[in-house]
Amino acid sequence: MGSVNPSKIKGVEAGFRELLGCDVEVVSVSVDSGVPPQPIGIETIIRGAHNRALKAMEAISGCDYGVGIEAGIFSLDGFVMDVQAAVIIDSQGRKSLGFSPSFPLPRDFGEKLLKGEVRELEVLVDSYYGTENIGEKGGFIRLLTRDVVLREDLTRLAVIMALVPWVNPELYHLNSR
Repeated sequence: MGSVNPSKIKGVEAGFRELLGCDVEVVSVSVDSGVPPQPIGIETIIRGAHNRALKAMEAISGCDYGVGIEAGIFSLDGFVMDVQAAVIIDSQGRKSLGFSPSFPLPRDFGEKLLKGEVRELEVLVDSYYGTENIGEKGGFIRLLTRDVVLREDLTRLAVIMALVPWVNPELYHLNSR
């Protein structure tokens, strides 16, 4: 997997284990996503996840899948939404994509991010709440939901959605791209 973020690692592990019903070893490596620290727009978020998955496959020999997780924001109908994308690539170059549930950011937070006034959401949240590295400690969603939903839950769901084609091969034809 193309990240060393503990929340992402836990989510990837849980997603594979729950949907595939087996133990899984997640080997993580720090890679550059190739996108800005705060990805804006669905295409940019997907590109970051795709780059992470590819670079993980290149960096970790003998792995079955490269997994890339990228969180980012997008605008829709006056809301600025936060979402995670998961891209899974196998050694044959087949890939799949899944998303987590998304949630709206507070208007002031979204505006600051879209205007580029703040480098990334984690910096804004840590400054506002007095937290440190919140993205590795349950994420902003943990604060907003009062510990009901954690970042690893969003990662887990994004991974499960990306695994749907892999567990339904009779319905899906994964294309190399």
